[in-house]
Amino acid sequence: MERRRGSQVLAIVALLLAVGGLSLGFAAFSETLTIRSSAEVKPEDEFNVDFQNTDGTTTALAGVASGETGATAGSATYDNATDNPTIGGLKANFTKPGQTVTYTFRVANVNKIKAYLKSVTFANATGSDTYKKCEANATNTSGDTSTTATPALVNAACNGISMTVKVGETTYSSSQTVTGDGGLLPVDSAGAVVAGGSAPVVVTITYAANAERADGDFTVTFGDVSLGYSSVSA
Repeated sequence: MERRRGSQVLAIVALLLAVGGLSLGFAAFSETLTIRSSAEVKPEDEFNVDFQNTDGTTTALAGVASGETGATAGSATYDNATDNPTIGGLKANFTKPGQTVTYTFRVANVNKIKAYLKSVTFANATGSDTYKKCEANATNTSGDTSTTATPALVNAACNGISMTVKVGETTYSSSQTVTGDGGLLPVDSAGAVVAGGSAPVVVTITYAANAERADGDFTVTFGDVSLGYSSVSA
């Protein structure tokens, strides 16, 4: 009887081990695979606005004199090789009131990113707290130092000499922040690159007809005018 009970105990133990073995056989395992990724974009510098003649060339640009006879103009030259293109050499040679010299050229978007005019800045002339400075020349046109212009008359005549810059349809005579969407747009609505956009620029230097006259030669120096363009319209 004892031997039989022992056999039954062993049978139960063996059965429990078998069930345990089944449990281990059906245990589930899991593992998570993670993909981490990133991208960095460094666009090429495709923002480029240059000065050009109205036909797209950059040959020397002659000013045009108008009004009373006797005025002449210097030749302007371009430098688009730097990050801040310039046009220099604009000069009016006046002999009397009522004369005007005008330079007409353009700013052109020569790359693929839209460009918007955001500011027009008139810097003060060197040594002046305004955008122009008038000084009597050391000698007159004949080289005589005894007849240089009277400072008071130079200042009076200076009040009648001005410079304006017209960009597109707007004329500027002082620093301004520009608003609106007057951009240079070389890309169409489908993103295709098309001919570069441009805007005409007219610089006008005027000796007003009702201005005072000086009694000798004098020089007017204007501060630089900067056009600020951005790829952001707002």
